[in-house]
Amino acid sequence: MRSEDLAKLLGISRSTISRVINNYPDIPQATRDKVWKAIKEYNYVPNASARKLAGIKNNMIAIFVLDVKDESVPHHLKTTDETLIYNNPFFSPVINAVSDQANKLDYYILISIIYSKKDLKRVENVFSQKMIDGAIFVGTEESENELLFKLIEKEHILALIDTNEIHNANHNAIYVNANNYEGSCKAISYLIGLGHSKIGMITGNLKKLSAMERLEGYKDTLKSYKINVDENFIYYGDFMESSGYHGAKHILGKPNPPTALFLSNDTMAVGAYKAAVELGLKIPDDISIVGFDNAVFSQYLSPPLTTVDVPFAELGKRAATLVIESIEQKKQRGIVEKLKVNLIERGSCQRFKSEF
Repeated sequence: MRSEDLAKLLGISRSTISRVINNYPDIPQATRDKVWKAIKEYNYVPNASARKLAGIKNNMIAIFVLDVKDESVPHHLKTTDETLIYNNPFFSPVINAVSDQANKLDYYILISIIYSKKDLKRVENVFSQKMIDGAIFVGTEESENELLFKLIEKEHILALIDTNEIHNANHNAIYVNANNYEGSCKAISYLIGLGHSKIGMITGNLKKLSAMERLEGYKDTLKSYKINVDENFIYYGDFMESSGYHGAKHILGKPNPPTALFLSNDTMAVGAYKAAVELGLKIPDDISIVGFDNAVFSQYLSPPLTTVDVPFAELGKRAATLVIESIEQKKQRGIVEKLKVNLIERGSCQRFKSEF
């Protein structure tokens, strides 16, 4: 039912209905009772935009997960689970944590997965229609940030996860990231401490902040130990299991291969495990492997995967908390938080044994 229909039914104006809903004091009690009785009877739901224009919060935030592909095949026509979000070890725990925290703070949550640039443009409509009070964006690429900065300029409240916080110097937004660089440094230092000097790496999608920082940490740590960065030992992947498989085949199948392999996430490590088996290599006897993220499945691999633990739940919780606090305070805030990561030692690495 529209507000026009309800007004006609009650014989009053639409503005009177709006004033009752928004609790204006100049409405007689008898009119209030009549309006609320009709609202309940006919299940009338006030328009979100009208409530927002009246200064009423929706108590609704959104989380937009960006997985934009440049490919021509529409995402919903793809049939492989590898391309889907629901079981993604990065996105899933973040979404769950945001949902839980929003619920605890009496806010509703709108979840949307952005698979195309066309979908990304529609995000602006969600804000312009005043459906939400604020939003969390996860995994933007530099080419997608223009829209976010546009929304920030319009004084919308945003939190960004896995987006470079360097942009915070130009505007007020909330940045919550894991310390990917530190985690990478810890992983490579650990392998060097085991005697490895020939260490390969399979990167993630370098359009993402997390992948860039993990590669940077890998290179900087090798240099700090006076070890040359060999580009032949680096394979540029995309965080998918298949790139871990093909990357490991590419690097480990060469003459004089590295003795250790660092992967930018645990999903790719699964692919690397498969490649090692096909190449006749035993983990960790012939090749030591370190992943990143500490995905739930990593402890169940054989051998259990040494990896860098990323506090995904805390990322989501902090982002939701800071967004909702800003909404309640009715102001944008420039906040940067970098969450600590830790190396989890398991069974996929061992000390390098020289043949000489």
